[in-house]
Amino acid sequence: MSSNVIASRASARTVHAVSAAAHLVIAIALGALAAAQASILLPVSLSVPVGAPLGAFASVDFAAAAAIVMLIGATAHAALALGAAAGGDGVQSRLLQLVAFAQASGITVFLIAQLNGVTEAGALILIYAFGGGAAGLLWLQARETDDRLRTRWPFSFGAGLAVVPWGIVALYQVVALVAGAPPAPIVRVLTVVILLIVALAWFTERRWQLGLTPAPRAALLHSVLSLANGIALLVLAAGLSRPSALL
Repeated sequence: MSSNVIASRASARTVHAVSAAAHLVIAIALGALAAAQASILLPVSLSVPVGAPLGAFASVDFAAAAAIVMLIGATAHAALALGAAAGGDGVQSRLLQLVAFAQASGITVFLIAQLNGVTEAGALILIYAFGGGAAGLLWLQARETDDRLRTRWPFSFGAGLAVVPWGIVALYQVVALVAGAPPAPIVRVLTVVILLIVALAWFTERRWQLGLTPAPRAALLHSVLSLANGIALLVLAAGLSRPSALL
């Protein structure tokens, strides 16, 4: 085994270990907010077929759900660090990271939709499915790295699906603005920030698919974007728990 390969694996192990620790720190901070009951509870409502609303029959603790997003990232990067130490395959590492990205994407857009006024259970389930499923198609794309032309369809189809939940969020924001009851400023700003983070993650995947970004760099960029997403969620949780501080 050459010294370059050993150095590359050591570098990957370090990146993933640091990323796992950073994800865990943010998850602990979010968990502390949830444990202190300082987070906002987001309602989930349901209407029966005849149209009679059942009202809010459940709620989601924003900080606790956001902590789960970061724990997914921490677990994935811990596994990747162990895999790099054991000399794991680069493509398999990318696949694991994309699985984590898909799950985190689904939960994140679910929470953002709730903050922007989407409360109906059916709509939220579809938003989660579209958000996670669209990113999940990148996993299929990553398995076909030897055929650049063939891998266009999972990316293109996935990107089209990924627009749907964000389009629903935008619709609710516009309607709320017109009605004169928009979401809090911090919600509007960080909705856009998180959307940009998601878009950059897809852009990173496209460049890797086309061979313009090597796998180690793509993995590093995904780590940075995942941490940025976690920081945005933490700021939201802190701001919603102390409106006077950040709103």
